[in-house]
Amino acid sequence: MLSESQVEKCVDWLLENGSDPVKYLTHLHLLDADPSSIEMRAMWGLVESDPCSVEIFSKQERDGSWCSGGSWAPKPSYVPKGGCTPVSPKYVTTVWMLSILGDMGYDVADERVRRACDYVMGFQRADGVLEEDRRRLGDAVGEGETPRNVPCRMSIMMAGLAKAGMGRDPRLGKSFDLMLRWQREDGGWLNEGHLEGTISPYKVWSRGCPWVTHFATTALFHSGDPAYGDGLVKGLNFLVWHLEQKRDDEIRRFFWHGHNMVPELLMFSEAGVGTSSRPVKTLLGWLEGMHDPDEGCFRYRSKPIYRMSRRIDGATPGVMKYRLFHLIEDDWLTYYMTRIEANLGRR
Repeated sequence: MLSESQVEKCVDWLLENGSDPVKYLTHLHLLDADPSSIEMRAMWGLVESDPCSVEIFSKQERDGSWCSGGSWAPKPSYVPKGGCTPVSPKYVTTVWMLSILGDMGYDVADERVRRACDYVMGFQRADGVLEEDRRRLGDAVGEGETPRNVPCRMSIMMAGLAKAGMGRDPRLGKSFDLMLRWQREDGGWLNEGHLEGTISPYKVWSRGCPWVTHFATTALFHSGDPAYGDGLVKGLNFLVWHLEQKRDDEIRRFFWHGHNMVPELLMFSEAGVGTSSRPVKTLLGWLEGMHDPDEGCFRYRSKPIYRMSRRIDGATPGVMKYRLFHLIEDDWLTYYMTRIEANLGRR
């Protein structure tokens, strides 16, 4: 774990070298600045003119949605013959863009983000299920019944919405309540088809799915609603347990078996879950190996994205283009790791 003086040096490096979004977030989350202050409003203006912001919003459709590639997207980008849903195709559509924007500090106070969230909410059934096909919106079950357990895509949609500030919107509350009703005793989430062996990989599972659980806990975490605290802790404990089933050499990477390591470490450190466990210590040791104590920053200098593989790195280069976006750049990696180290230092 970094010392207090090393954390302070990282903060100084971020204020000097970070991109405009990272500088804003550093003031907000590491220096507890008031977002309504004159200084912070001026910094936010720089975030809005950041090239990433400009590029993302230039791709937004009039209805608030996205279905187009950019610097964050796998290539070639395309519009499928059947059109787009809020979550498909992966990494270029609306909830994936909301996730990036939420990480940059955007929320529904921005009219463009609000339109995107309203577009996604247009796929919500009366029972709380978030659909991908509006033709199924009339399939809601009756009051008191529990819909079929299908949290996979829905958890991704909820994570994007929560990151964009929709966590306490009353409309999304019924979806959160439903997601918590679907949570298993082991703390994870699992599509019913995996219990029955009727969907890929066509075998019966006896535990939760780390992929779905990552997104479900991300949604609960970013909701900011203390009413979801028990479900969040249960989900995080499941993620720690699943990592404990893996060897150290398997988990020293950014993604593995559904895990997104850096955001999960941030959630673990803020919630105080699993911080003394073997896998968390392993991941911290691996990432702290990227720390440059002389400069006070973290630098990823390993395999470039175009050489990555699913077998070795956890995802293909096309997928990694999105999933490592705003994660392995020097300023973003330093920002996340400084937040994690600061959280751990306060415990």
